[in-house]
Amino acid sequence: RSGLEGQLLGLTLQREQPELEESKSSLLRQEEELKVQLADLERSLLQNLASSTGNLLDNKELLDSLNETKSKSSTIAASLAHSKELQASLDAQREVYRPIAERGSSMYFLIRDLAALNNMYQTSLAVFLELFRRSLDADTPAGGDVTARIAVLADVLQELVFAYVSRSLF
Repeated sequence: RSGLEGQLLGLTLQREQPELEESKSSLLRQEEELKVQLADLERSLLQNLASSTGNLLDNKELLDSLNETKSKSSTIAASLAHSKELQASLDAQREVYRPIAERGSSMYFLIRDLAALNNMYQTSLAVFLELFRRSLDADTPAGGDVTARIAVLADVLQELVFAYVSRSLF
């Protein structure tokens, strides 16, 4: 259920606020790159320590490498912390659209359960996703109130699903 809910939330955000979804994707990509850089620094540091000979405190190259790794690591850690803060902010903005995703997920699993009555009532996820996309195209009253738009979209989705299921029942 949560997987479908996440997918529906992504579809909603792509339609309603594409810049929000794009910034979330780029932020996740950047965060992964920073984590890879941090892992590379750790690997490099371990290799330098393993290949070092003699007294560690007398090895000037190793100490310089340690200081450089430490400064880069702290910079990356600060960037990761900032990234986490931005991600939390973006997630809070995304949560505004969660009710339509939850409603859509519930509706899909309800109509999927119709197959228990008769195999003829099976509904594919692709068909439901198309119904969901069509509901997102609905016109809403001007004013820019997001919660009102979500309520209208949920009603439109319910009407579309009702019409679809009603046509298929015998």
